[in-house]
Amino acid sequence: MIRQTVYITKTNVNNRGETKMPIAPMTNAVGIDLGTSTIKLTCGDQKYRIPSVIGNPNPGWTGMTSDKSWLNNLIIEDSKGQEVYIGELARLQSEIRKPLASEGKMKSIENSLLALKAILSLIMKSNYEQFVVGTGVPIATGTEESKLLSRGLKGTHEVKVRNDSTGESKQMKILVEQVFIAPEPYGTYWYTLKTSGVQTAVDSIIVDIGHGTTDILCMYKGNMMRAASGSLEEAVDSLTSVLSRAIQEKSGKIVRPFDLMMAIEQGKTNILVGGKALDISAAMNQAVTSIADVVVDESNRLLNNLPPDAWIEKVIICGGGSYVFGQYLKDAFFEANIVKKKDEVIMPEDAVMSNALGFEQIAQTKLRK
Repeated sequence: MIRQTVYITKTNVNNRGETKMPIAPMTNAVGIDLGTSTIKLTCGDQKYRIPSVIGNPNPGWTGMTSDKSWLNNLIIEDSKGQEVYIGELARLQSEIRKPLASEGKMKSIENSLLALKAILSLIMKSNYEQFVVGTGVPIATGTEESKLLSRGLKGTHEVKVRNDSTGESKQMKILVEQVFIAPEPYGTYWYTLKTSGVQTAVDSIIVDIGHGTTDILCMYKGNMMRAASGSLEEAVDSLTSVLSRAIQEKSGKIVRPFDLMMAIEQGKTNILVGGKALDISAAMNQAVTSIADVVVDESNRLLNNLPPDAWIEKVIICGGGSYVFGQYLKDAFFEANIVKKKDEVIMPEDAVMSNALGFEQIAQTKLRK
């Protein structure tokens, strides 16, 4: 049974300059998507995205002076009392960066736990709060690694965080009462069925196109089918790398793939290179079509591992690359005869956060129980 004890204190500051926050009265349901490029978190009306990376402090440098938010200046103290940069601060300021996931799986349980505790601190309004957490992990993550993450996250944690820009620090206690862990695309499967009012499980393929990898999850009679699921390196990074090479060949200028991603997310096909406008639409269409074909071919291969009575009713596309690849994949899945109608290939309204939103809904069901 979930405890609902209420304690209230006044906000003040101790003699070390640390903020002491009031005690909160309730258990929060939280959804987290631990992706290869970003961590997404949802809790009620709060939504956060941070790069899926941690890093070592860079002595002599201070955080983002133009942006003093906790989100982009987050530092957490590890079990040895050493400070660790989290997310955007690590991406921009750390000389040594450690990705939390790559090649479709978690790299380090310890580093992932550190990042999860840090991002949970962003939604805390008091110095003690209780959580039920649903977390999605990259699809190639093993069962044992998922169990270790669950055991490590469940329980009480002392968390010390600091804002590198303002110098403000907080010390708080987190109690994670329950943890549910599954492959990331399962969150979107749950979210899509619940928001569309579907009462029974349907056989589906969920294609999660991230920056670093594309995860493919097959569902059969409501069950996740490991043998019919997998991960591809072809993803948004593949697209930006192809475009970067094409731009260099055409203009002689080097454009970083990450900078291209910003333009692609904004729907731009004309970009400024060396002071001149360059149309990348032809190269982009060719690259997107090629990558989409690879995704559909791999999906077809994985479908061979489903039982003969399986009948795919939905293909659900999500992730940061869904807005770029979505229409191409809709056509390609239809042409490959994986679905009988194009409208059976769908994309959630918030396809970037849909994994986390689904895991938050799962956490809410466990909270009610």
